[in-house]
Amino acid sequence: MLRVFPFAGIIVICSCVTEPVPAGQTISVGTADYGYLRDAVGLADRGEGYRRLRPQDRTQYGTETLVGAIERAAREVAHAFPTGPPLRVGDLSSHLGGSHERHRTHRTGRDADLLFFARDVGGLTTSPDPWLRFDRFGFAILPGESVRFDEARNWHLVRSLLMDDEARVKWLFCSNELKVRLLRYAARHERSPQALVRATWVLHQPSRGEPHDDHFHLRVGCGPKERHLGCREQAPHWPWLSDPARKEDSRASVAANDAGILRWLFAEEHLDQGSDIARLGLDTAAKPSSIARH
Repeated sequence: MLRVFPFAGIIVICSCVTEPVPAGQTISVGTADYGYLRDAVGLADRGEGYRRLRPQDRTQYGTETLVGAIERAAREVAHAFPTGPPLRVGDLSSHLGGSHERHRTHRTGRDADLLFFARDVGGLTTSPDPWLRFDRFGFAILPGESVRFDEARNWHLVRSLLMDDEARVKWLFCSNELKVRLLRYAARHERSPQALVRATWVLHQPSRGEPHDDHFHLRVGCGPKERHLGCREQAPHWPWLSDPARKEDSRASVAANDAGILRWLFAEEHLDQGSDIARLGLDTAAKPSSIARH
């Protein structure tokens, strides 16, 4: 016997309807290398502690998460180091996202280039040619002078981004040699074990492309609401960015360590590795899989 269910079609149709997007809400759709932006947020040409490297170029747009992370971190560094040049910010994304003439990524408003802080051989902060390639010893050689990688300011920038509750930093791409210099500095001076733990994961040399020995490439992740609206990010997913208990990272000291680098750091300082790792709450048995591609 044939029965008619007059409401069946309505139920099916309604189940396919998504929530309307609020007017003016920034949406990052897709992945870092394939997607677009809607209602992007613009980074001002100048702000407290930073200035854009190419103010005439309209690649200054991103999500609220990205722009806010840059503004807050630059301000933190400026407060901690009140003298010296500001953070120089390179490309973000274009107003609508999509392909970028200088980058394979930077398409969905979640990527930004942050240039390294530098100082001269006398220890004074300096602002030379912005695109300096630093070697494993932290030097960039220029005609007639040498410039040094400023570990103190660069580490403060890194830790400000990583410990920011709202930044959701996914990666900070830089060369392996500069990563080691930053972690060595942090092992000596950083008071927060979790800042060091997070940096061992998030600082990473891309598996393809340039080594990033002349700038940081900042990438932020997607929040729960952003993912619902089409934002996509790949693994890994850091434990301190879990949605149910954001910043509840008591297990991060177990899960988020680069054992080889930590062993080298403590050996470098001629410390008792076992006692110091125990004191900091770090577990060298665990090691992340560094699988990111730029």
